[in-house]
Amino acid sequence: MNVTPTRRHRGLVLWGPFEDVDAADLDRVEDQIGERLPDDFRAFLLVAHGGTLPYAVRLPPGDEAGHLIEFSSFAGLRGDWSLSRRWADFPATFMADHLPHGLLEVANDGGGSCLYVDLRPGTRGKVWAFVHGLPEWTGLNRTNMGGEVAESWDAYLDLLTIDEDYARDVWEEAVSSPDASWMTAVTAWLDSALPNWRSRGWARLKS
Repeated sequence: MNVTPTRRHRGLVLWGPFEDVDAADLDRVEDQIGERLPDDFRAFLLVAHGGTLPYAVRLPPGDEAGHLIEFSSFAGLRGDWSLSRRWADFPATFMADHLPHGLLEVANDGGGSCLYVDLRPGTRGKVWAFVHGLPEWTGLNRTNMGGEVAESWDAYLDLLTIDEDYARDVWEEAVSSPDASWMTAVTAWLDSALPNWRSRGWARLKS
């Protein structure tokens, strides 16, 4: 894998490649959906558009028995997987039966779970999630669930952590990569949200 260059937002490391956007691009999206995007989410898009946010959130928040979900694939400003298309399609989706209308899908985990920003007056800016029930063999929650995750986008970012199993896999890949910049990117990512990761056994793969 080679996802350099990287960018940072609120102490988090994002992997590219990125697509540059400006405030006028975001204004056009707001015109298309007829709603204003929360300021903190706009600020995130200006940095992160096109990139990947390789972190996980534990759901339900604060529940140690919950499981980590990585909403790393973000909708963009153009094409079929765009914010405006997600907004238009939401009322007809299966998730709409579990969540209030007026939510904008902004990311997913690739397995049926989705992340939303609330655009309703009075609750604008809150972050919601729909978690798709998992197969019985996983031993994890098999029930479809939807609920509020955070009071704001920035508050959601503050909940993010790194799944250690994923960290180990990425580190092993970085160790074997001839691209030194990839090792630098992975190290910065681990430093951002996995305290004392260098003490793990898997981190000693490279001296």
